[in-house]
Amino acid sequence: MANAWFRMYSEFATDPKVQMLPEAMQRRLVMLFCMRCGDVTVTLGDAEIAFHLRISDTDLAETKALFIAKGFIDSKWNIKNWEKRQFSSDSSAARTRAYRDRKRDKVVTSQVTNSGALDTDTDTDTEKEEEANASLSTAAPQDDESSVDGDSGDQQPARPACPHQRIVALYHEVLPELRQVRDWNETRRKLLQRRWAEEFGRQNLDWWRGYFEYIRGSDFLMGKTTGRDGRPFDCDLEWLVRPSNFAKVIEGKYENDA
Repeated sequence: MANAWFRMYSEFATDPKVQMLPEAMQRRLVMLFCMRCGDVTVTLGDAEIAFHLRISDTDLAETKALFIAKGFIDSKWNIKNWEKRQFSSDSSAARTRAYRDRKRDKVVTSQVTNSGALDTDTDTDTEKEEEANASLSTAAPQDDESSVDGDSGDQQPARPACPHQRIVALYHEVLPELRQVRDWNETRRKLLQRRWAEEFGRQNLDWWRGYFEYIRGSDFLMGKTTGRDGRPFDCDLEWLVRPSNFAKVIEGKYENDA
């Protein structure tokens, strides 16, 4: 499709799973996004995909294995969560057509009104109901636990509710060596909720698994090195979701070679 486009989320620049990739691999991932947008990956085999990426068959096999391990694709080159993060409402064609229809109807109604055949109230209850139903019919599907941020502009993507207990369970699963959560109080709930809501890409359990796995690679955060006081750092989930600490972690301050 000519001029096809797709959503590219800002957390690409901060997602540990992406930023720990070599730059060449990051480029290949973006190229796959472009190919998926044009439905190219659906019809091509490995040899053709290697040609599009301008790499050898050996490099392609390495790329595919890495992207599968990272959870970016499946064995058939399908981008995981693609449909979830791309929305039918992104297409302007339906909105433009509906706008033109409404504008034409108003012109016709205005002409009839000026002739004295109708009153000046052109927005009838029936028209309002039809516009509301049309708006609902083009909205993106929502998960059972999601809520939608209202806006007067285009349809906004659904914002899922923060699954606190599932994220806590992921923390325990990936980082069992760190201090375990015993009391998930209101302060901690608000901290996690805010980190979850700050960027759409974080509203995904895979992102949080990647975040915790990234932390495993830091000797300091895992308590394997001593601080200035001669004691190992005692890290926990509340510390990891506090805004200043969270920013420092994803910016790489606690990486081993930092």
